[in-house]
Amino acid sequence: AKEPKIHVKIDVINATFQPEKIGNPNGLQITYLKDNKTRNIFVYHESGKEVVDWFNAIRSVQFHYLKVAFPIASDNEIKNRLTRNFLKEGYMEKTGPKQREAFKKRWFTLDHRRLMYFKDPL
Repeated sequence: AKEPKIHVKIDVINATFQPEKIGNPNGLQITYLKDNKTRNIFVYHESGKEVVDWFNAIRSVQFHYLKVAFPIASDNEIKNRLTRNFLKEGYMEKTGPKQREAFKKRWFTLDHRRLMYFKDPL
């Protein structure tokens, strides 16, 4: 039997619908932390229902995990810690720390308290 490529803990995962970025109306971006770095998995399915079912399954498992971890927390407090959309995404231009390099176009993502940038949206 094949081994999974990676195991991701449910408490470090985030899932957001990203149809424009992925180029598919049923696109989902899953982000997680590994070795203090944000990693991305981009998925889609021909069935929109299938993608929504995966999104809801992730939220359901997270909700259960958080209810066990924080038994006195209210449901509303728990809901605020579930999957979230990125605050802002888009292209900007950046230069290096010495500001001598040419500006380069990069895809920036503001996620809660982290600002990340990538060469491309994917």
